[in-house]
Amino acid sequence: MARQTSEGVAGPLGRLILHVYILGAAIFLVAPVVAITAGSLTTTQYVVFPPRGLTLEWYLRMFDRPEMLSSFALSLGIAATAATIAAVVGLVAALAMVRHPSPLNRLLWLLVVSPMMLPSVVLGFAFLQAYTHMGFGSTVAGLLAGHVVLVTPYAVALILTGLKSLDPTLELAARSLGANPGRALRRVTLPLILWSVAAGWGLAFLVSFGDAAVSVFLNTPEMVTLPVRIFDALRYSPLNPELTAISSGLVIVTLAVLVASASVVRFERLFGGRAGEPAKTPKNQEGRRA
Repeated sequence: MARQTSEGVAGPLGRLILHVYILGAAIFLVAPVVAITAGSLTTTQYVVFPPRGLTLEWYLRMFDRPEMLSSFALSLGIAATAATIAAVVGLVAALAMVRHPSPLNRLLWLLVVSPMMLPSVVLGFAFLQAYTHMGFGSTVAGLLAGHVVLVTPYAVALILTGLKSLDPTLELAARSLGANPGRALRRVTLPLILWSVAAGWGLAFLVSFGDAAVSVFLNTPEMVTLPVRIFDALRYSPLNPELTAISSGLVIVTLAVLVASASVVRFERLFGGRAGEPAKTPKNQEGRRA
């Protein structure tokens, strides 16, 4: 009885501390985004928070800066293409590591995730040196190749999680019913791990779209991505409301992709559940304890 009483006291207190912690973390993460967005609505010629008045003038002025629009289109195209290539490569690499266990899989995994472990500046400088010697250091192909290498580890990690959460007997059942390996992959495996492929694509897109550390080494005066363009402009006019409006556009695109990716993520599988297993409910858990 004393144990039940202590648990009853600690339970609400623990939940309260957890809720306060989550609220504080959310405020800490969201506050800069809110400040930038609100500052872009000010009527003054400089950024101020809270804004003095409300206007959309600075958003409309973005369309009068063709260099910003071209940089936005370039970043959007590079991010979408790099994420798509990373998702395909990630699917192939994940299938190889799950379907064909081998001592070399650890080496393959380390090779795939190595761009995540290296500083972005070192990675960008290495891309510049390597691609320049290969003859495409100052081209769209070089910029795309650098982004593909940068974002592929994120796609591989999520797709690998989806494959490991998949019950292998489901595909074996399809094979026993006469489906060939390709048909079983298309009809059984891919639909069940589509959430991880979509999540991997979304995360890869976000990393590529917001990257500046690698892009700054691969850009040219005629080919500049939007984060690098904003970074260069901040050096000369850090309090320009137009830049905060453009940054808010980046936030909107990021949030749109983030919400779309989060809507398809199967969190119960992301944290260890398997496809095909019934969800664990509090009633089932109580029955197991009994």
